[in-house]
Amino acid sequence: MKRYLFPLLLAGLTFFCGYQTAYGWGQDGHRVTAEIAERNLTPKALAAIREILGDETLAEISTWADEIRSDGTWDFAKPWHYISINDEESWDDYERVPEEEGDILVILNRLEAFLRDTESDTFTLSGVAKRSSSSLKAGNEKEVTRREVLAFYVHFIGDLHQPLHVGRREDQGGNRIRVEWFGEEETLHRVWDEDLIESLNLSYTEFATFLNRLSDEDKDLAAAGSYLDWAKEAKEVRAQIYDFGPQRSSYYLNVVEPPTLSYDYRSKTLPIIRDRLQKGGLRLAALLNDIFS
Repeated sequence: MKRYLFPLLLAGLTFFCGYQTAYGWGQDGHRVTAEIAERNLTPKALAAIREILGDETLAEISTWADEIRSDGTWDFAKPWHYISINDEESWDDYERVPEEEGDILVILNRLEAFLRDTESDTFTLSGVAKRSSSSLKAGNEKEVTRREVLAFYVHFIGDLHQPLHVGRREDQGGNRIRVEWFGEEETLHRVWDEDLIESLNLSYTEFATFLNRLSDEDKDLAAAGSYLDWAKEAKEVRAQIYDFGPQRSSYYLNVVEPPTLSYDYRSKTLPIIRDRLQKGGLRLAALLNDIFS
């Protein structure tokens, strides 16, 4: 009997944690975004960021917001990595989370406002801790430094450009969609966070170099828009992510055969990955240049 209880318990925990277990781009994706941004900073913005970070680069701090997710005292920050909106929902009437809990759009505005405030060195971040590790005390707020605020900001701009972080509510951004990726069972979310990028076998600096080859005019065009515009853009891309051809998608409890994804899916979706990472990096650069102007 015990043999069967552990898998059932694990499945239950996965179901309960849901979207909160999702990570935005894996480490390479976040570093590509940050590296592109740093290469497009003005001298003034770069100098201001050096005052905050010292010798650290934007790529180095870009993954910090994921690294702290195992610390229960940061549980209140977990909803900030994404926003949930179903296909049929319009942006005029989608179900916003409460202001005190926040989502990726709410927190980006909060972080930007602090980064523009040249008078304050620390900032109180607060939210709602929905669950916590049994071994760690959960908190609802933390006093943070400018470095931590900048690290969150860099990370969340990256998350906003991962289309499954502007995800369907019913499948928790692809976390409840099982797929077979080159013979290995994964979630659709994991494929988009990490597997597609890793399949290119590039370092994050190499990938950033390939994506940074645009004219100044094209870079300005790519960087245009607001946080909400970019969320809308990510939602528009989602239909292509769920296009498994004639295969059925394996929603929820995997009652149908998981779709098999390999070279065809990879070939079709890599241009989307490149576009999302490139625009994320250029937009982050434009924002930081304006903030520190």
